[in-house]
Amino acid sequence: MIGRSSFLILLAALPAHAGRPLTTEDASILEEKACQVEAWVDRGREATQYWLVPACNFGANIEWQTGFARARADGRGALSEAYFQAKTLWRSIDDSPWGVGLVAGVTRKQRETHRGWENPYVIVPVSATSERAAATFDFSIGWSHDRAERRSVTLWGVGAETAVSTRLALLAEAFGENAARPFVRAGGRVTVIKDQLELDLTLVTRPGGSREDRFVSLGLLWQSGRFLP
Repeated sequence: MIGRSSFLILLAALPAHAGRPLTTEDASILEEKACQVEAWVDRGREATQYWLVPACNFGANIEWQTGFARARADGRGALSEAYFQAKTLWRSIDDSPWGVGLVAGVTRKQRETHRGWENPYVIVPVSATSERAAATFDFSIGWSHDRAERRSVTLWGVGAETAVSTRLALLAEAFGENAARPFVRAGGRVTVIKDQLELDLTLVTRPGGSREDRFVSLGLLWQSGRFLP
């Protein structure tokens, strides 16, 4: 059985999926006819979770993304969660100092009952850049519904990243649901191959929480560039 620490990892990972390694959604999408793959490991005190997340932009200003997670705890592993979403932009941050978008999706949680794709969510991300500080700031607000628990929650996140060099960026964020005590993340991302391969390492914790509320996240992002017909 997946324990409480794994539940906290799931909370930190879903349903808002931005660019690695931030959980806070950003107002950006892949360029048209391009794809990417994100993969990461969240290692907690009692559980480890593995994620694989491919995404593509086939056109029409929409990025399609799906993700699958496998959790391991108490010596046993199982497929724990999955999601599918579409993301579009109303205003691109590539063309102005700020951007805004819309994300809509559905999650599937592995349970004794209610195993279908039946938990919807909607998120509105806003991003802004500062050339003077060489930084990007992300803000997101959203809603999700858990059918099994008959519960709807408000999702929120605030994140920032700043470039230290052409290859290294530092990142930090706070995110959570409703008025519950939030999680915070801090770490860095290294560009291995420009516009193609990045690696990241972050620490996540919940201020005032227990050791079960802390985990390390190690991931990578690979982008293809334009290649689809």
